Amino acid sequence: MKKYWHIALMLFCVLMITSCGKNDETLEVDEVWKAQNEKAFQAQMLVPGFEQLKSQSNAGFILYKVLKTGESKEPIYYTSKVECYYKGTLIDGTVFDDRSFEAGAPAEFSVNANLVDGFTTALQNMHPGDRWEIWIPQQMGYGSAGRSASGSVTIMPYSNLIFDLEVTRIIEE
Repeated sequence: MKKYWHIALMLFCVLMITSCGKNDETLEVDEVWKAQNEKAFQAQMLVPGFEQLKSQSNAGFILYKVLKTGESKEPIYYTSKVECYYKGTLIDGTVFDDRSFEAGAPAEFSVNANLVDGFTTALQNMHPGDRWEIWIPQQMGYGSAGRSASGSVTIMPYSNLIFDLEVTRIIEE
């Protein structure tokens, strides 16, 4: 009798665990979105003017295009605190974060302060006055987890992150 009780308990646990997971419709949407993002990143690699920049963590590479070159050659380190203007969008044009010139004051943050790998990679290769368009693949962004961004915008799992990023100054090294 004890043997059957354990089997019944195990079956109940398996049913509960599988019912707590994502439903099939959500999984299909994730797979479609993932494929769209992979295709968009591959297509962006062919756009003239974009270069690859390998991450120091070996997670992959970002794509970047220099929109403006600053006069400063002062390096930005992993421990630097910088001031930047930026606008982050998804491949469908959804804006998930906006600290652009039009939006007001620039953002100030430390390069090592919980930023996604792709953003850190770009910053460490820029100089004050530089403005780049960067494409961050999902594995160097929020990956399979996604993220709730500002306001009501949610960054879905497997999203590329696209930034217009300008470093205005280094606050401290």
